[in-house]
Amino acid sequence: MIPMQNAVYAVLTKQEAATNGATLTSDQLDCLGCDAVTFIVHATTSNNATNKPSVLKLQEADTTDATNFADVTAFVGGGTGGFTIPSAPTSTTTAPYAIWNVDTRYRKRYLRALVSPVTTQTFSIIAVKPAHRLEQVATSTTTINAAVVVNG
Repeated sequence: MIPMQNAVYAVLTKQEAATNGATLTSDQLDCLGCDAVTFIVHATTSNNATNKPSVLKLQEADTTDATNFADVTAFVGGGTGGFTIPSAPTSTTTAPYAIWNVDTRYRKRYLRALVSPVTTQTFSIIAVKPAHRLEQVATSTTTINAAVVVNG
């Protein structure tokens, strides 16, 4: 078995544009039964390579009520105990803008990402639950959240 073929993938933000100062909030990810999650944040180029989002962070909650979410300190860009927010991607950048590897054994059940650009940019946020870190392995395209899965 190829290790990633039974991973669970979730598109939390679908190429969504946010304008200067607007906060883009991803869908919530249910981490029940999973020990680790990787968040992949992709950003389009900015009108100025020195621009970087004013907010780039991960939040957690025990319920899906939006008012219950709180910042996860290590995953708050620009925050005390967090990380440095990188400059906006350039036109030659093909790599993801940010990757967060989250040990969910010590996190609350639901996670979500927030980003606020200082210029109009488009963001995509994808979460991957690796198969070897799941209590139950995904076995169909329904549980994997894809219309089609091709293994070869």
